[in-house]
Amino acid sequence: MRFANEAAATAFRVLGTWSAEIESAGPWRWRCVVQNGARTPITAAMREGFLQLAGPASDLREGTRAPEEVLLANDTLAGGARFALDRFGSGLHVRSDVVLLEERLLMDRVRSALAGLGQGTHRLEHSAVHENASVSSSADTGEVDCEELLRETAWRCTARGPDEFAVELDAASAPPARIKRDESGIAIGVELIRPGTMSELSQRALAIFLLTAGSALRLARGRTAEVDGQRSFGFQVSLAASAVAEEIDHALAALSIAHRMCAREANVLLDEAAARCYLAARDLPTNHNHEHHKEN
Repeated sequence: MRFANEAAATAFRVLGTWSAEIESAGPWRWRCVVQNGARTPITAAMREGFLQLAGPASDLREGTRAPEEVLLANDTLAGGARFALDRFGSGLHVRSDVVLLEERLLMDRVRSALAGLGQGTHRLEHSAVHENASVSSSADTGEVDCEELLRETAWRCTARGPDEFAVELDAASAPPARIKRDESGIAIGVELIRPGTMSELSQRALAIFLLTAGSALRLARGRTAEVDGQRSFGFQVSLAASAVAEEIDHALAALSIAHRMCAREANVLLDEAAARCYLAARDLPTNHNHEHHKEN
């Protein structure tokens, strides 16, 4: 296969390394079958400096997966992969965005992302989204100095502790993003809201909203966690331990966009009536007792 674009040629070689099958699906688009413990069909596309990978979709309205459970498990996937929900439907799938770097680094990042896609797709197929904690699947074990790396970017940062930093985002009223090294690499996150109390409807609507945002945003995955005894909702980008400045730049830009796009709407969904209207508009259940296989 001949390519006019060297980046596309590099992406094709990298995908071919990890794929049992690969075929063209259009300009700079491919269909692949990844052999990673199981044969997983995925789609891959090059867009604006990223290689975007996506696994097959399953219907959120079928089976026993609650959107709240899926969101809770979102940041346990390897390689920065994320569960995402189709914007105009109920198709739940796993996707990942990889910055187009030089071939050696791209090989490592794609390997890790494909591991996350396989991991998440397996969980969706078996309705076990919490199965197995995330571990680094990268072959590259090198670590970078976070502080030195941040100096190579244009973002203003403040040290908060060993390998922990706060960075001002390009989003009005956004709290600082937190950068911290963990066992899987470098985690960068920003909080959207931390309500004191909220209804089950609002929690479900927020989960669906953030999972849906994951199909439109790059890099950022919606997440929820307990912080100081309260439920927090926000976004996270997970990078390899050997991340380069370009990836940090993209991650912070992605979180800035995510906060600008989603903070206001997330606050609106704390209102139970608004949450009910949102779920009705999405034609998604307002409770978790919706198993299609339930006996009459």
